[in-house]
Amino acid sequence: RVPQFLRAFWSALCCGCCTVGGLAGALLPQRWRDMAEPGTSSRSRALKLVKGVAKLPAAVLVDLDYTCWPFWLCHHATGPPFAQHRDSVAVVDCSGRPIEMYPEAPAVLCALHSLGVPLVACSRSDEPEWCRAVAELYVLDPSTGLRFGGALHEASVIRPARSKVAHLREIQAALGVPFQELLLFDDERRICGEGEAMGVRCVCVEGTGLNLDALAQGLQAVARL
Repeated sequence: RVPQFLRAFWSALCCGCCTVGGLAGALLPQRWRDMAEPGTSSRSRALKLVKGVAKLPAAVLVDLDYTCWPFWLCHHATGPPFAQHRDSVAVVDCSGRPIEMYPEAPAVLCALHSLGVPLVACSRSDEPEWCRAVAELYVLDPSTGLRFGGALHEASVIRPARSKVAHLREIQAALGVPFQELLLFDDERRICGEGEAMGVRCVCVEGTGLNLDALAQGLQAVARL
């Protein structure tokens, strides 16, 4: 739910007290602005992209660090226990430090999930339990209460490793679909190279994280199958 003070603040904006591009752009997180402007939201644009293709991937694999959130969780966070932030969908660690995704990542994940595309975590994190704990708390869609952990498929693999070849083989075996029908988003070009050598469609999100452009690129790659 959108906090009362944010609803009041947005009402003031709509009455002309200040401009969206000015004060709202500076103070409101992207996802709150998306909820207030459904016609132009990242969520609406992501859903349009996903609905606009003839063929969807059999599953979408997502790295976590520097793909879903803009840091290595094991370095950014102080540690558990993690908790829901009282004023937003974000998660906080034991010191109160917020953990938030890249701005467009929740919209991309929600759009794929809404059309039944399995979402599978494919991560080399040194703190897999931290990742799982944050995912279980992180709200992707405030309107439905959908959490990241609830959207992730049981085939997800989160564990320390140098390579993701074993990750990909394990995920492919669990899903029972060809490598060629899997789409991976990862921030490391080396990992994307590993996936491509196995036939996986890969999109490198280095420097940007998971966003609408990456989604469009991935869907185009799948459409060429």
